[in-house]
Amino acid sequence: MNSFRTSSFKTRGRTCRPLKGLLPVFFLLLLHALPSAAQEQEVLAKFYVTHATENKQDITEWASQNKIFTVFYAVDDELYMANVCDNSDDQSWGRIWGFESAKQEETDTEYETDIFYFNWAYTNSYDEQEGTCKVQFLKIYKPQGVVSKLRMITEALDVIEYTGYMEGSVDFSNF
Repeated sequence: MNSFRTSSFKTRGRTCRPLKGLLPVFFLLLLHALPSAAQEQEVLAKFYVTHATENKQDITEWASQNKIFTVFYAVDDELYMANVCDNSDDQSWGRIWGFESAKQEETDTEYETDIFYFNWAYTNSYDEQEGTCKVQFLKIYKPQGVVSKLRMITEALDVIEYTGYMEGSVDFSNF
């Protein structure tokens, strides 16, 4: 039988003995590291862009061609957001903090709207650039469905706005 023996084996004329006491330690370290390395991402909602502007310039065609969407997700009870370019798998992602919210009741001229303000610390996958921005997120309840508006103001004061619809629902009250 030519099976590998764990007690000893020869390498270039030398006999090597595995470190018997380290194997259980290795498995304990591995089991301890797995839960933190394999953090569960719970997708809360996806926001599909149907209209987009950057500094008031229409970028809807680019957003549509690249299948841009925003996703809200949770990791270990912390809320994250990512802007994803589905065609190239590029994304800007990061943690959300500093929540404030308001509710606009329906009137004769306005639809019911949930308004959320928060900060977003992001990292770009495509250039590793990091930054923060102020975000306003609106959920507008129209008879046809929920319209979503996302407005981001970067540190450089660039303003990016996405309008579209959501798949799923976001309950920010848990964060």
